[in-house]
Amino acid sequence: MKTTVIIPVYNRPQTLEMAVRSLFQHGETVDLDILIVDDGSTDETPHVIADLARRYANIRTVRRDNGGVTKARNTGLDHLLDSTEVVTFLDSDDVMLPHRFSADLPILVQQPDIDVTYGNMSATSELDPQTLAPTQEAVQKEITSIHLTCGLFRRSLIKRIGQFDESLRQAEDTDYLLRIFESGTQFVQTPTATHYYLRHKGGVTQNTDEARQCFARALMKSLQRRKADPTLKIHKPNFAILLPRELM
Repeated sequence: MKTTVIIPVYNRPQTLEMAVRSLFQHGETVDLDILIVDDGSTDETPHVIADLARRYANIRTVRRDNGGVTKARNTGLDHLLDSTEVVTFLDSDDVMLPHRFSADLPILVQQPDIDVTYGNMSATSELDPQTLAPTQEAVQKEITSIHLTCGLFRRSLIKRIGQFDESLRQAEDTDYLLRIFESGTQFVQTPTATHYYLRHKGGVTQNTDEARQCFARALMKSLQRRKADPTLKIHKPNFAILLPRELM
């Protein structure tokens, strides 16, 4: 199944290279389409992207004016291939784990009624750029939580749910996943460890005041939708709804 991985990036040349390299741990068995959305980077990131595109044949790139991660994700959705059947996301400072796709993609192949597989993430404080794994000193914790990279989403579901809410600068993933799991989506929760989620000072979610405000708005929007339409019920994976600062 053609699987598009959308990577939004802004001024992260070193971690972006790690993120992309991690995807090629899967290249021999998975039909990957890697779409890097450059959200108007002002440093050497565009040069790194160009170099990656030269090195790897299945990388596509789109550059847009800076508008934030939510708009960058929507730009990625706007540029899906006609042949894309499955969509997932990878943040430019995270690393996909080996066997992530081979573990969960067969579920979508074998069960056409399933729209989403949803696994775990491993939060960590430091990654080794050579091994693409946590360093010996790193704090590490595997959890089931809200994160887009935990999911493989069937293209038909993405079409039904639509785009990310651009009024949310953060917690757009929380809002999107709640919209998915309010809508009667059929899913399989798996024990697969999907990716390393890197906690660091440069991360967007370190702006905790904004993170809390957007997170509260995402939850309120869900409550308002369900109040307006009492037939909506949240049927979701067993993830904990945690603020980013509570993940470690």
